[in-house]
Amino acid sequence: MSEEKKPFTVSDRRHFTSEGDVRKPEADEPAAARAEAPAGKTPPTPAAPPPPAEPAAEVEQAGAPLEAGDEPGPRLPSDFLGLLISLGAQASMLLMGGPEGEPPDLDSAKALIDLLTSLKEKTEGHRTAQEDQLLDGLLYELRMAYVQATKAGPR
Repeated sequence: MSEEKKPFTVSDRRHFTSEGDVRKPEADEPAAARAEAPAGKTPPTPAAPPPPAEPAAEVEQAGAPLEAGDEPGPRLPSDFLGLLISLGAQASMLLMGGPEGEPPDLDSAKALIDLLTSLKEKTEGHRTAQEDQLLDGLLYELRMAYVQATKAGPR
């Protein structure tokens, strides 16, 4: 059986060039670049893409530049648990006060505690056991810290 070899087109559908620039849509490319390979000849195989380049600017985390091979710290999950942890951490930081003896921001901390309370009410019956446990624990700890900060008064 003889099979007829049909010409085919290889098109690069990546959104970026190997230099990292945004690739223009195919409509902007010259027609010769999109022409099909002649029958009986195979188009040249494109070279393997170069490995990703190291970023020119070092990324800083907590004031320290990252060394080669270091990775940024763990990221919070982008789900309800991550939201709860993020809001709880913000409220906790506000209750501790700032560096250099700055007083705690009780109004902002209370607003975040109220937000967490509202989230608890609005999501009742739709949370997992882990989310329930985290939310209850956060609210308890933040409320106790708020009461302690209000009793301590201004520093």
